[in-house]
Amino acid sequence: MPPEFGATPWGRAWVRTVESTSMARPNPLLPRARALARNTTTVVAAGVGHVEAEVTVPGQVCRVRIDLPVWPDETQAEAGRLIARAMAEHRGLVAGDLPDTLEADLTRHAISIAVPPEAQQGACTCRARTRPCVHILATIYALAQLVDERPALAVELRSTPTKATITADPGWVALSDLDPAGFYGD
Repeated sequence: MPPEFGATPWGRAWVRTVESTSMARPNPLLPRARALARNTTTVVAAGVGHVEAEVTVPGQVCRVRIDLPVWPDETQAEAGRLIARAMAEHRGLVAGDLPDTLEADLTRHAISIAVPPEAQQGACTCRARTRPCVHILATIYALAQLVDERPALAVELRSTPTKATITADPGWVALSDLDPAGFYGD
């Protein structure tokens, strides 16, 4: 059975940012953060350089925003070349999907898709003094699940909008563009 968080190399990169093995002891907030991510965390927005979420806890909704640095221009250009090559080699992927081999190629070229905690700017409306708080950690777990479902998000988080490197499948149609009444014909 695959892990709940980090089932793909793309999501695993994000999980590793909070489950660092270099720490002397595990963060005691992680089990609660996973439970919150599983049950009460809703990612409201995830896009270029940021993630926003709402984490519902008894008696309140904590709003979380995590700002992430985008790749420098040189890194974006190299990532773009690697992505283009991988997409050419793996035709037929659905929109939002990326081959797992691409994550390994990016890592080999020292291009990190996940942002280490010290480079993240996390803010939460809770009153906890410790940062990252359990709500920020839950948001990162929820983000890992989203990235597992749609690996292209990992690249979108780190790329500037003008340097978009992933294009949608031209044969893809958004469900919201379909008319259910006339879809099957008469």
